[in-house]
Amino acid sequence: MAKKLIKAILADLDGTINRGSLLIEGALETYETLKGRGIEWILISNSARRLAEDLAAKLNRLGLNVSNDQVINSASALLNEMEKNRKGSRIFVIGEPPLVEGLRNVGAEVTVHNDEGVEIVLVAMDANFHYGKLKTAYQALSNGALFWATNLDPTYPLEGGFVPGAGSIVASVTTAIGRAPDKVFGKPERDMALLALDRLNMSPEECLVVGDRMDTDILFARKVGMYSALVLTGATSLQDLSQYDFRPHYVFESIRDIQQLFS
Repeated sequence: MAKKLIKAILADLDGTINRGSLLIEGALETYETLKGRGIEWILISNSARRLAEDLAAKLNRLGLNVSNDQVINSASALLNEMEKNRKGSRIFVIGEPPLVEGLRNVGAEVTVHNDEGVEIVLVAMDANFHYGKLKTAYQALSNGALFWATNLDPTYPLEGGFVPGAGSIVASVTTAIGRAPDKVFGKPERDMALLALDRLNMSPEECLVVGDRMDTDILFARKVGMYSALVLTGATSLQDLSQYDFRPHYVFESIRDIQQLFS
């Protein structure tokens, strides 16, 4: 089935393609082999610590030869929304400097210090998150600002294990204001899939999502009508599958094993 229908792979990064600054064993071989057989690749990430072009540069440094157009992250979806529908909006950002710069480049009026006139509060991964930022977010939201988040991942993997992710920061704002975000741009929401399909000029049925998280990657595939393959090199183990009322189409030890779908 997959061999006949799948023309593109949407592969998660952290936990699937790489762990921090290390490629997962077999990722490069799989990428090059399937690309050589005409399979298109889009690399997708919930992380918004870097912009998509910075992630592409990192992957190239790791040995994965990708173009900027092959990388989409939650920041890509956010910037697309701001540029098309929210240009000029005043936005308070809890996030890293590249994200702030990207928002300014698409015409947003960004503040990182106060809640005056804020229309949108955006919460992303921020290594310098502190109580003052939480307080400012709370005040802006209390005054009617929209609550946006890049993603809800509680952790993300590095070479030596897992560390707290953007979802942990979003949770603190959610607790303070007493409501969930109005909009989330990362998986499992559809925004990145729509960007990918537009770039690929393909239908969902022609795409395979490969990822390590059931509640983001596999649910993402399910929501957009794509095939899905869970790999066990990241956040989800075989034992974890019993916690969910949905299943991936395939389960593999690592991304290397997806090659058998195309043999």
